[in-house]
Amino acid sequence: MIEYPILAIDYGKKHFGLAISDSKGIIASPLDVLSITENHGQTDIILQIVEICKEYRVKTILLGYPQAFAESHNATQKHISQFEYKLKGNTDIPIILYDESFSTTSAENMLISSGQNTKGFRKKIDKIAATVFLQEFLNSKH
Repeated sequence: MIEYPILAIDYGKKHFGLAISDSKGIIASPLDVLSITENHGQTDIILQIVEICKEYRVKTILLGYPQAFAESHNATQKHISQFEYKLKGNTDIPIILYDESFSTTSAENMLISSGQNTKGFRKKIDKIAATVFLQEFLNSKH
């Protein structure tokens, strides 16, 4: 049985978009974007995620995992699997891999249709993408 709230993570090599569900698992909301920098690596990101989980009393983590439509997706899947392994080493919260294919495209389309320019909105797109696939997941459970 899935417990709420759920933290969704849109994995990226440099940016990690986050979204959170409400405690009943009905609504997904954008939360934040965590970024890898010269002084802030993936281990720091994982520690931040663990703290966010504590702050929001997260019961389940939903980690975006694209289908392998292209060879490049295989490499992404490998990176996400490694990230999942490291995250599991830092938390007891159950982690679910979820197909987030097309969530970035959906997020870009949402921003464009709302009249926003997607240039310079990379971070916004990442957290909207996490919100998109989290909402899809929530909808599939109700």
